[in-house]
Amino acid sequence: MARASRGRTTVLLVAIAALLTGCGADVPAGPFPPRPADIDTTSVDICAGLTPHQQAALGVEPGVPGTAELSEGPTRTCRWSSFDDGYNYSIQTLPVPAAVTVGSPDSTVQEISGYGVVQVPAHATSVPQCMTYVDTSDTVGIRTLTQATRPDKRDPTLIEEVCRRAEVFTSQVIENLRSAR
Repeated sequence: MARASRGRTTVLLVAIAALLTGCGADVPAGPFPPRPADIDTTSVDICAGLTPHQQAALGVEPGVPGTAELSEGPTRTCRWSSFDDGYNYSIQTLPVPAAVTVGSPDSTVQEISGYGVVQVPAHATSVPQCMTYVDTSDTVGIRTLTQATRPDKRDPTLIEEVCRRAEVFTSQVIENLRSAR
């Protein structure tokens, strides 16, 4: 009888260890690394995504806030335009998590400032742009957009430059919105 009791205890301990291992904080859920912190995109001022100093460095006008309606729900936007260097930047809140964009055509999963992102380049031969979907929480996300707008910037070889700028812009947005909590 004692042998059967030890066997059940061993099975129980193995089961508990397996459960605890599966619930570890450093085990990512899905395609992204664990977030440093959630960013509440439902209440944060998204035009705070760029500081005045960063706006000056990018040569953009102050952010222009807006709203839009997606099929999933309402969204807020903020746009910054540069008429000098031909690049525009924007942020859009998303009523869905960034994970829904994983597997989009031409997308790559990356990490920027500790957050999982899905980067999607588009329109390389017309108006090169790079969209970056940021994993800000389990239920909502943000999308940044970096776009070359001048006719002399419409060159398929520029998509790499646009996406490089997108990574810098997205990193700034993440850091600024995270500290705006």
